[in-house]
Amino acid sequence: MNVLNPLSLSMAIALTLTPWIVTASPQAAARAVAPQVATPAASNVTPVADDAQRVLALEGAWNVRTFAGLQGRNGPIPATAFVRTADLSRLTAADRDRLAAAGVKLDIDLRTGDELQQSPDVLANDARFDYQRISLMGTEKMDLQKMMTSFPDSLGAAYVQWLGSNQPQFREVFQRIAAQQDGAVLYHCTAGKDRTGIISGILLDLAGVPRADIVHNYAISAHYLEGQPKDSAMNVQMMALIKQHPEIARKMAGMGGTAPENMEMFLDALHAQYGGAAGYLKAVGLSEEEIHALQVRLGQAG
Repeated sequence: MNVLNPLSLSMAIALTLTPWIVTASPQAAARAVAPQVATPAASNVTPVADDAQRVLALEGAWNVRTFAGLQGRNGPIPATAFVRTADLSRLTAADRDRLAAAGVKLDIDLRTGDELQQSPDVLANDARFDYQRISLMGTEKMDLQKMMTSFPDSLGAAYVQWLGSNQPQFREVFQRIAAQQDGAVLYHCTAGKDRTGIISGILLDLAGVPRADIVHNYAISAHYLEGQPKDSAMNVQMMALIKQHPEIARKMAGMGGTAPENMEMFLDALHAQYGGAAGYLKAVGLSEEEIHALQVRLGQAG
């Protein structure tokens, strides 16, 4: 088992719990285990009409979207470049057919081994798709007790930390994408908003998509996650643990949603520390050829 720093450990755990956290308001999450704790309302962003063209409506998955029509520095991103989504354990046969028809060839699972065991990725056993799991947080098993004293103050702050602490995992993800020559690349985590959201943020920044559009693309995830099932075994364990430690209810509630300021903070750091996505990808070890391959996939190689 890989050894994580406390922040990475706590966030790896938090990101397995988002089906419960996202579908409940911060107030409800806190009241469920600690009635005396008051928490601020989450910042919710509603999709606009233009967002509809990017939605792939599936029966058994939530927050399934492409980048179709988002404007990069050299034109719109092709609809067949990427698909981002949440957990894929509930896909129907029709859903799998829909993804195949959308051109998906590669499925990158960003989750931990624990998450995979609890919710197997249905596409992994479908011969139409190549499947690769890369735990973006660099761990396979998680210690719920250990994370109690190291919870971050915000998702945005955690996203910034990942840029430095999880570089080998980011390198592996983007190198695998760059190596894919054909078809659409699908990537997902559990809720499809944090790990998936950060990969999306880097890709969109590399494409030259305006900052406001990158933030909006992140912030509408909470809307598309409404109704996502919240019955995972990890959620049950965490709820029991919070009942023993009600003082962390506020921070747990803060892990829900997709407040725009989280992505704003991430993009600020991406540019201040690395000069943007291209600089970051170089810093983590991608070659010029690999970065160019990503730009080609994004329709921005001109």
